Amino acid sequence: MRKFYLIAFDISGDKSRRKVVKLLENSAVRVQKSVFEAWLTDKQYIELKSKIDKNIDFATDSVRYYNLCQNCISNIKVSGFGIYTEKEELIVL
Repeated sequence: MRKFYLIAFDISGDKSRRKVVKLLENSAVRVQKSVFEAWLTDKQYIELKSKIDKNIDFATDSVRYYNLCQNCISNIKVSGFGIYTEKEELIVL
């Protein structure tokens, strides 16, 4: 079963940030510069998190993963320019 994740990051190094963005672009939809949304299975989530963990500095960087429930997803609101990540937009790793 797929779950909906909001993934946000703050990564100081350009090289690490580029690697993390590339990983996220392969499995999620970019909704802001450092925010992605993704529908992932548990296995996909674990694999993605593991790959990201290998590319960040735990002393200076931060990546947050929010698993949103179905009710929370239906309450997402966007002001201004924005897209809604549909379940069908799953990108396979």
